[in-house]
Amino acid sequence: MTGKHVLYASIPAWGHVYPVLEGLTELVRRGHRVSASASGSFAPEVGKAVDVVRYDSPMDTAHVELSDMGNVLPLMLKETRAAYAALERVVREDPPDVIVADVLSTAGWLIGQATGIPVVRTWPVFASNSEFSLHQDYGSRSDTDESMAVFFAAVADFLDEVGLSSSVSPQRFFDNEADRNIVLFPREIQPRGETFDERFTFITPCIRPAEDSPEVGWLAAARPLAVVSLGTVFNEKIGFFRTCVEGVERLGWHTAAALGDKVPPERIGPVSDRVLLRARLPMIDALRHASVAVSHGGLTSTVEALAHGVPVLVAPQIGEQRGVADSIERLGLGVRLPEPFTAAELADVIKEVVNDTAMADRLALFRRKLRGGRSGGEFADAVEAAFV
Repeated sequence: MTGKHVLYASIPAWGHVYPVLEGLTELVRRGHRVSASASGSFAPEVGKAVDVVRYDSPMDTAHVELSDMGNVLPLMLKETRAAYAALERVVREDPPDVIVADVLSTAGWLIGQATGIPVVRTWPVFASNSEFSLHQDYGSRSDTDESMAVFFAAVADFLDEVGLSSSVSPQRFFDNEADRNIVLFPREIQPRGETFDERFTFITPCIRPAEDSPEVGWLAAARPLAVVSLGTVFNEKIGFFRTCVEGVERLGWHTAAALGDKVPPERIGPVSDRVLLRARLPMIDALRHASVAVSHGGLTSTVEALAHGVPVLVAPQIGEQRGVADSIERLGLGVRLPEPFTAAELADVIKEVVNDTAMADRLALFRRKLRGGRSGGEFADAVEAAFV
């Protein structure tokens, strides 16, 4: 196949970027040119794999309460404006043959609407169709009639500015569909996965390689090890981290915790030498040596844990994460923690999980499934199918 130009559009969130990097790299290996939008803090990592389309992302530097849709909606529109301008320049100067757009990259979808360039949507989160909606089934949105009215008015102005007001309504800006979709995890994890038709291609996930971080020596010697994380967004719960450290300490285990950039390590301590606290934990290195993961239930981080055969104890904070907890329990690959939970309760759950031989067998089988496909190759095949 003659080399094509692929334009990838995402948002500045590692849980959305990491799952596609191997697939984008495979496209390059096959002789295609790949350009990818990336803001300042993401550009170095993305640039290792593909050409970077730099832009200043409002989301990358935002300091707002993301559980409040009154904050999220205006930020979402600002992100779309910034990304659309960058993508539009690429399309004008070096037109791509296909646009691959993350489900939250409305700018990528809109560029496709404006130009007629085929769009392939990627889903690092649960996909939606007529039978399942994350928003409806798990109440993952907190918008009100008032906030939506203000948002739609601002969207209408933007659509008019970019010449799309006659073909795209403000409602379609928010809830739109694509004819081609790549779901970045196996169908078994997807709620009501059997209802998704041929427009949705479920692939073996692309799992990041070992990071060979400075912490790898400590992690390799820390047995047994519990990995603790609340992700990169809703991670200011100092009490959560303290409870997890105390619960794991009761077992005499080691703890490696990713605190994010909002919780200083000294707010958790003092801690023993069995505890490693980092703002950003080398997660793959940690999971390679972990016996259990305690997390918020982000889908990407959960799939990464399962790909290493690690059971996941989920403390969900938002609708999507409740969905992940339900899927993990349905598959018998982990448990949902009580809300709230004590250190003693966490210690008991950890003991129960690590002594569950049936769960260990299920984890081993699912690990082989997550590792047994072509991952990046499956992603590249699905993108190539969109070339016209």
